[in-house]
Amino acid sequence: MAEGIVYLDVDDEITSAASRIRSAPGTKVALVVPYGSRIATSRINFRLLSREALVSNRRLSVIAGDPASRALAASAGLPAFATVPEYEAALAGPRASTDEDVAVRPDRAAGTASVVAAEDAAEVPAAATPATETIRDRPARRARASAAVRSAPASLPPSSPPVPLAAEDTLPMAVPIGREGDSAVMSEVVDAEVQQAIGRGRRRVETPVLVGVAVAALAVLVTGVAAYLFLPSATIALTPRQEAIGPIPLTIAADPTATAVDAANSVIPALRLEVPVESHQTFTTTGRRVSQTTASGSVTFTNYDFTRSNTVPSGSVVATEGGIRFKTDASVFLPAATRLGTTIVPTSRSVGVTAVGPGPQGNVPANAIRVVPQGKDPNSLSVNNPAPTNGGSRTETPEVKKAEVDKALAALQKTLQVNFAAAIAGGAGAPPGAKVFPTTARLGTPAVVPDPRSLVGRAVDTFDLAVTATGSVIAVDPTPVRSIAEATLRDQIGADHRLVDGSVQIDVGDGSVGEDGQVTFQSMARAMRVAVVDADQLRALVKGKTVAEAKVALQPYGDATVTLWPAWVNTVTGVDARLSISIASQASSPGSGASPSAAP
Repeated sequence: MAEGIVYLDVDDEITSAASRIRSAPGTKVALVVPYGSRIATSRINFRLLSREALVSNRRLSVIAGDPASRALAASAGLPAFATVPEYEAALAGPRASTDEDVAVRPDRAAGTASVVAAEDAAEVPAAATPATETIRDRPARRARASAAVRSAPASLPPSSPPVPLAAEDTLPMAVPIGREGDSAVMSEVVDAEVQQAIGRGRRRVETPVLVGVAVAALAVLVTGVAAYLFLPSATIALTPRQEAIGPIPLTIAADPTATAVDAANSVIPALRLEVPVESHQTFTTTGRRVSQTTASGSVTFTNYDFTRSNTVPSGSVVATEGGIRFKTDASVFLPAATRLGTTIVPTSRSVGVTAVGPGPQGNVPANAIRVVPQGKDPNSLSVNNPAPTNGGSRTETPEVKKAEVDKALAALQKTLQVNFAAAIAGGAGAPPGAKVFPTTARLGTPAVVPDPRSLVGRAVDTFDLAVTATGSVIAVDPTPVRSIAEATLRDQIGADHRLVDGSVQIDVGDGSVGEDGQVTFQSMARAMRVAVVDADQLRALVKGKTVAEAKVALQPYGDATVTLWPAWVNTVTGVDARLSISIASQASSPGSGASPSAAP
């Protein structure tokens, strides 16, 4: 990259570009301006950069691929090049003369090498013509030009007719003309320009022609200023009258079967969310299974009656004095006792007995059974158990009963309802922005695991029971309610009206659930509108009217303020360029060629 070439970025500001010019090495600096650069948006930017280069003692050039950027740089008095190689070729100096050059330019003789070099070095785009030379600089420039002519090589034909100097023959300048401290630089530039003019043999534009053009331009400027200062003008400010739209009540239904917003039928989609819940618990068995065995033993009956025998039937009940009863297992025949003088020898027989009631209470000690069967004479018949009875027992084990299974199932179903309500209150997995309506919640038929009937009769200390179900609830994202309300509101605006900025007001209710389970939203839409006013139409209504007449003509469109200038004017001007009309909240429409303010 050549020394002094500065590449700008698209977002570089004028301040950063100036800083980079100051810090660039050497006195010759070239700015490479990319397409879309902020620097290339105004000629003022290039003028400021040119001034910065002058202060920093830099000779500034511009390299831009965009023709518009080069044109702006040239209009600011800066040399402009399309590419870096083109700029570097210009810096390389004069090219060697060829026979072809001599044939094309016969006025370039061998003795005029310095003139040709000055001319070749000055060949740059025509748009680089300096634009800041003033009239007062021209005498000094002419003097230097005369000196340059006098010092030109004698080999030039003195009788060559002068040729007018074209715009493309002027030398590009890197600094403005007429600034203090620039005389040395400007002398060099002018001398190069004179040598170029001599080399090409062209004639300068005659001074009277330039003076004539300047006078004509001044006349046009004076005429325009006079017209601006002395022609009557009028300024009209109109505030369009506002009209209310609404309030418009709307009822929007949320349908779980809808897949898209149906603005025509005021329907928005709703979501039917599935909510799985469960409840399980381990229960302690409260039921009991009791197993008992009956005690048994034997008793001995004794008959003391010597007059007759005694028979004890099978199943006769004997008992302890405490009331524990036993039944005889068989019949017992007791012969009559034997009398031997005054001594009676009784007869005895033994028989097995079994306790009437089961359990360990039938286990009695020896000699505990002493009560004879009912109907027997205890004076002539006795009973006794010579040994203890035994074998009576009671065994108790857990057993699941149907009643406790039913109770456990009822508790689980209650817990299931509580869990379902908690899931609904927690949002039931609804997407962000959606509102859940708990009154639409429905819990499906529960499933019990395991089958309760399979638990009844089990001899276990605990049993497990679980209940699961899937419920549903409706959730709705109310955002489309506002969209439908706004669309309905805009349908009421009309093609010749527009909404007043910030006047749209949409009130959306919280939503409710009907008896049929339908979710609906109530909304209210309101806004203000104004008529879209055509400034040209208003202009035709007020031309030539007094202030009062103009206000009456504009009254159907809103409130108007009419200002005339100067004070002696009593009617609205008929010149469009002098009639400025502004409409509140609309772009100002002063008319073709009119300024935003009619008064100077």
